[in-house]
Amino acid sequence: MAELWSAISAALPVTKAEFPLDFSEKVEPSVVDVLKRCRQQLYTGSGQWRQNAQIILAFSWEKLNTGTWRDVDKEWRCLYSYGCLFKVAALCRDDASSATVQEAIRTCDLGLLMGAAIMDKILQTFVRILQNDIGKKESNEENPSEGVSAKVDFISYTVYVVQVLAVPRIHCPSLESFKKDYLDPQKPVILEGIIDHWPAFIIKYLQTVAGCQTVPVEVGSRYTDEEWSQMLLYGQLIHRSLYC
Repeated sequence: MAELWSAISAALPVTKAEFPLDFSEKVEPSVVDVLKRCRQQLYTGSGQWRQNAQIILAFSWEKLNTGTWRDVDKEWRCLYSYGCLFKVAALCRDDASSATVQEAIRTCDLGLLMGAAIMDKILQTFVRILQNDIGKKESNEENPSEGVSAKVDFISYTVYVVQVLAVPRIHCPSLESFKKDYLDPQKPVILEGIIDHWPAFIIKYLQTVAGCQTVPVEVGSRYTDEEWSQMLLYGQLIHRSLYC
């Protein structure tokens, strides 16, 4: 797991002095002191820095959920992002299991959703590193008999169309024939077989690049519905959408 920590640490500033902690007077000195301890522990590897990161997250989470979202000061969102950064680093410092890496990804996602961009969008960099690591783990654990290249199955519906008005269907036309026969004369046409190669149709690919992501989902037909709400799906969207 040294490989994961090497990638994470490489995304950080080289020295503690280069690690920015610039907050206004709105952030209490005691909170800034906890941030500085986290920074110190990040570069020395000593101390209870995960607990300190949780203190930052708990404090900033309370600030994020006080009043309306539009009135939340950016300082508190930045503070939350720093808490996420320190927690992810703490999770990945030692040998991290797949479950721990997934927790780190969820932490980054919450930082991206609720926090503000810090240190040249470092949380996005962390997500890419963590996704790459979890992809390697899954490849090593994969059973060759499983359908790695299984594609999404689409439900076919029989639609009755009056043949006189039916739109023609053509399979993988050349660019030249498509332009000459349909684009230039502006005739409608249904193109078939032209996106079969897209990796987005391969379930394993979707699970690799987005299977662990936290996705905000709106529940309800309209914003004005009394039962309209929002929820966060932790790595469940693909499973619910394709396997339910």
